[in-house]
Amino acid sequence: MIAGYHTAGLLLHDLVTSINELAHLGYSSVAIRPHAGMFHPDLPNFSTQIVRLTDAISRTGIRLVIDLDAMYLRDPFTRLGPSLTSADDPINESARRWIERWIGIADEIGASLVTFASGAGEISDFFSDEEQLERLTDQLHQIDAATAGCKTALAIRPRAGDLIGSVVHFERLQRWLGDLPIGLAADIGEMLAAGELPVSDRLMRNLEALKCVYLCDKRSGIAGDQRIGAGDVALHRIVGTLRRSGFAGPGIVRIEGHSEWGLEPAREAIAIFDP
Repeated sequence: MIAGYHTAGLLLHDLVTSINELAHLGYSSVAIRPHAGMFHPDLPNFSTQIVRLTDAISRTGIRLVIDLDAMYLRDPFTRLGPSLTSADDPINESARRWIERWIGIADEIGASLVTFASGAGEISDFFSDEEQLERLTDQLHQIDAATAGCKTALAIRPRAGDLIGSVVHFERLQRWLGDLPIGLAADIGEMLAAGELPVSDRLMRNLEALKCVYLCDKRSGIAGDQRIGAGDVALHRIVGTLRRSGFAGPGIVRIEGHSEWGLEPAREAIAIFDP
């Protein structure tokens, strides 16, 4: 397993500085998200950011994951962007082209993986569910065709409220995917919210499709991510199971919503990757 850290918990830090310091702490992978004001392809300084980022990756040897599940990117009043599963063609096309755009950026800078959500689903009955799965699969086929030749791998991150809202939903989607090379980006927090227990068993069942695992700690009765070790999740056990299984992808620690804590949580969290 590759030790990774998510810069969603370092929004008060310069991105390249964060990568440098995370590499010094012993991390070999870093996840970044687009940000409306700091890391967005429509910003006038984006090309400069890409040059700095590419240099940092080359210098540190960090493996980069781009996590597209960012908020308020299209509209300052709209939390999430368009859905791949929307019945409205202009909406699902907009979602698809956004993902394709980022895959191109990821390939340009040598990112190893892009993870993204399916988008919200409206499951009211079995046939509605089937139609949306077919619509999602069609969009994924178009993404695959449009990005043919790119070396960056792709993975869906199940998210509560989405058509693919759990690992179980991803398992069902695999019947539609066939040979389409779309993997699974499992999120421990989302798995716990969906009641997917034991977490390790569910991960092992999907080991072949597993591209990365977002690792977070949660505490009963308290919303949001906690510092690693301050919650109720046995992350050492999960990481140990993944390591023994031979999982070679990134395990990415995410401590979101607490940027004021700075790099100290990253210093603490590296210990969970110790044998």
